[in-house]
Amino acid sequence: MARHGMLAHKSSILIDEAALTDARTTMLMEEFNSLHIRIKEMDDGGNSDFSRIRNKSRDQTDAIGDPNAVRAKGCGKRLKSSKEKSISKSNRQCRCCGEHGHDKRTCPQLNDRPSTYQPNMNEFTTTQDDGIDNLTFTSNASSNYDVANWFL
Repeated sequence: MARHGMLAHKSSILIDEAALTDARTTMLMEEFNSLHIRIKEMDDGGNSDFSRIRNKSRDQTDAIGDPNAVRAKGCGKRLKSSKEKSISKSNRQCRCCGEHGHDKRTCPQLNDRPSTYQPNMNEFTTTQDDGIDNLTFTSNASSNYDVANWFL
């Protein structure tokens, strides 16, 4: 950089002085052309590493290509495991109902059932001893019933 700055300063002074008249301008242009030819002859010997690097950079052009395609926002799909990909749909056996053609995730029996399971919490049994009817009420221990809800 120091050499470049020094040469630029010297050439700037020469250009300022030569620009005053047409004769000086013509003479400086001829000298610049002859100096340029002499410098090129020095580079043709192949001694300058800089000239080889500069010529390589001129020959190389970086091609700018199209960007990689990206998936649109919101179009994502569920990622399948390699095991799931290897089993075809017709060979799949449901672990819930045992039928072929679907798996537990898409089982029609599981999809048709109600969302909450509500077992029968109460049982009524009747028995008859010596002509007398007995009524027995059994409730699940986890249920919360008040006496006010009972009826006979």
